[in-house]
Amino acid sequence: MLLINIVVRRGDVDMCGIGGVWCLGNAKLSKRDAKKLRYLAIYLETRGQDAFGFYNGEKVIKFPSSATDVIKMIDRIKPFNDLVVGRNMFLMHTRASTEGDPLKNKNNHPFELKDIVFAHNGIMYYYTKYEDIRFKNGSSSKYVDYIDTYEIFGKIEVDLPETDSFEIGVEIQKEYNESRDFVTALSEAFSFLVHYGDMAVWVYSKREDLLALFKHGRPLFIGFDNEKLWFASEEWMLRKIDVNNIRTLKEGELIVYSRAGEECFEIIEGEYSYKGSKGFFLEKEEIEELERGEREYWRLYRDYGFWYY
Repeated sequence: MLLINIVVRRGDVDMCGIGGVWCLGNAKLSKRDAKKLRYLAIYLETRGQDAFGFYNGEKVIKFPSSATDVIKMIDRIKPFNDLVVGRNMFLMHTRASTEGDPLKNKNNHPFELKDIVFAHNGIMYYYTKYEDIRFKNGSSSKYVDYIDTYEIFGKIEVDLPETDSFEIGVEIQKEYNESRDFVTALSEAFSFLVHYGDMAVWVYSKREDLLALFKHGRPLFIGFDNEKLWFASEEWMLRKIDVNNIRTLKEGELIVYSRAGEECFEIIEGEYSYKGSKGFFLEKEEIEELERGEREYWRLYRDYGFWYY
C-alpha cells in the first residue's frame, strides 16, 4: 500500500495541478510507471483537492474529490494499475475550483471535445466564444458569433460545463475545425487566448495522436525517464519521482510531441497594457519586473485588478 504524508499548500492564489506521462516510440507504461503516477497525482493534490481527473488514451475519468480519495475508490473497484499498465499516455489534473461548482462533475477536468482532450491550470478572466455556445442552447447572451455544438463536441453527449477553463477547448476545437491541422490550430488559438487569461495546459489530439504543452503565466516543467516524457506543475514533483533532465517551459512556449519526439516548438507572445481597467498605471519598477519575467501576469491582475491585451 502506498502511504504518503503531504502538506497541502493552499495560499491566496487559486491554482490547479497538471501532470502526466507521454510514451515515445513503442514504449508502454509499466507497473513502475503506475507507482510513479500514484505519487505524482498525490503531489499534484497540493495544488488542488476539489477534483481529480485523468485521460489514459481510452477514456476520461474524473470525480469531485481529491486524488488520494479517487485513487482509493478506484482501487476498491479494480486495481488503479489496470488503468495505467500497457497504455502509452496518462494525463492528469487536480482542481482548485474558481468558476463552476466542482460537485457538478461536468465542471471538472479533463474535458473531451470532438477532436481533443485537455486540462488547464489558470484563470480565464474574460469569456468570449464559450458564451456563444450557451446562446445556441437557448440561454441569454450578448454574443452573436454562434458556434454549433456539434462542431465542438461531435457525437459526444456533454452537459455544457460552467467553468472558465472550457473557453480554451472551444477556441482550439474551433481552429482545428478550420485548419484540420493540430499545430496550426494551437498556434492560432493560443495567440488569441493569451490576451484573456493565464494558463498551463496539456492538449491531446485524438485525430493525430499528438500531445501539446503550453505555458502562459503559470508554471510547467518537463523531463524524461527513458523513452517517456513526464510533465508537472512544479519541478520538485518530477524530482521526487526520479525524472531526469528537468527544465521549465519558457513563457509563451508551445511544444508538441508525436511518438517520434518533439514535432513543434514555438513561442507565442502576448502583449499587455500598462494601464489598468481601474484607470491607474503601473510603477516604472513594476513594468521592468514584468518585462524581465520577475512578475507574473496573474499576480498583477490579483493585486491591481489590471488587464492586458
